[in-house]
Amino acid sequence: MGTATGDGRGALTGHMVRAERALREHLGVVDVVWEVADARCPGASRNPRLRRLCAGKPAVLVLSKADLAEEDVTRRWIARLRAEQVTVAIDLRGGDEIMNVLWSATRSALEPARTGQRPHETCRAMVVGIPNTGKSTLLNRATGGRHAAVGAAPGVTRGPQWVRLPQGGQVLDLPGVMAPRLSGWAVIWRLWAIGALGAQAVDAETAGGSLCEWIQTRHPRTLEGRYGIAEREMRDGSAGLAAIAVRRGLLSAGGVPDGNRAAAALLADFRRGLLGAVTLEVPADPIREGDGSTERGEAARP
Repeated sequence: MGTATGDGRGALTGHMVRAERALREHLGVVDVVWEVADARCPGASRNPRLRRLCAGKPAVLVLSKADLAEEDVTRRWIARLRAEQVTVAIDLRGGDEIMNVLWSATRSALEPARTGQRPHETCRAMVVGIPNTGKSTLLNRATGGRHAAVGAAPGVTRGPQWVRLPQGGQVLDLPGVMAPRLSGWAVIWRLWAIGALGAQAVDAETAGGSLCEWIQTRHPRTLEGRYGIAEREMRDGSAGLAAIAVRRGLLSAGGVPDGNRAAAALLADFRRGLLGAVTLEVPADPIREGDGSTERGEAARP
């Protein structure tokens, strides 16, 4: 089993304390919470603490990057999650339709909570979620411009930012909030894969092996098509990375396959969608907070 690396818990804890303080300070002045999670792993990319902090406030769960996830599995996730709250899936490459979907979901979330108050055109929303799930990109698509900083690394949003929307209303963008304690390798490697954990936080070769094994189990032709790997070479994730390294010429001294560089190549292809739509979690019943919410087994078959 892999492990997270590094000991930057003090700095991370300080960041989380500041982020939670900002959330608490602004929660009372917003009408609805938009929680953003990654459609490729809706369980692992949610912070159970966020749900507790926002309890009682109307909320919409937004599964972002739906274009990178398996459509049939996303439908299953939505069916499961809608039993708990209003949930929508969004392709962040869209434009005006993003806000149409969000406002429709927001009306559904607000309707049971209040009537005869401010219409959605003047609604004040708050965007929350763990780092790098697409919160700032969502706002930029919605506003048609770069009103929020965007980057590949987690934690780009440095402080609260109010964004005025063309359709009316305002949205508050807050820094990402990560759960204080990661709850096991099943969550850690998935967060690494979607970019919610920094490169220094995880052993890349071990995490890459988990990603490789998951893809091979659920989509056995994908790695063969992309890298020319025969199925017999895929005994496990480590063997898969070694095969990728050989095919791509990623060798260290003495011609030894470089697992770290192979993991980086696999990760880059996954994040860019070059491996096709790949979902990293299959919904289980019931959802178990913080454990990745997948069916039993690291590489659950469809």
